Amino acid sequence: MTTTSDPALSAPTRPQRIPGWDKGIAAVCLVLALMAAIFLTGVTGMFAMAGDSCAPSSPCMDEVGRGINVSLLGMGAVLVIGLGCVIIAAITRTRLIVWALATLLLVPIPCFVGSNIANHAMQLSPTAPSQP
Repeated sequence: MTTTSDPALSAPTRPQRIPGWDKGIAAVCLVLALMAAIFLTGVTGMFAMAGDSCAPSSPCMDEVGRGINVSLLGMGAVLVIGLGCVIIAAITRTRLIVWALATLLLVPIPCFVGSNIANHAMQLSPTAPSQP
């Protein structure tokens, strides 16, 4: 008894090519995400002004520091994870634009969360008014 195989099943498959428009839009999204992260890093430096109303030895300054750390480390994590996902998508030949756009949209979120933490820190221990 002889078996015949289907020639379509035994033929080697070519890897699917990533379209040029997908590569281009993904690159633009990643560059915009990096530029947004650089801008928001400068904005994060202004969180230190939230500590102006804190007493010198209060936990308020620790909270301001936590807000700055959340902002900077969160943006760094989003960029690293997003770039890693884009690289994996390129290796597996799937759509790059999905991961690049997700990275672009997620970059500002840690900055907003860190800003919220720093703003709430001002309410922990305001400085007492100076007495004459």
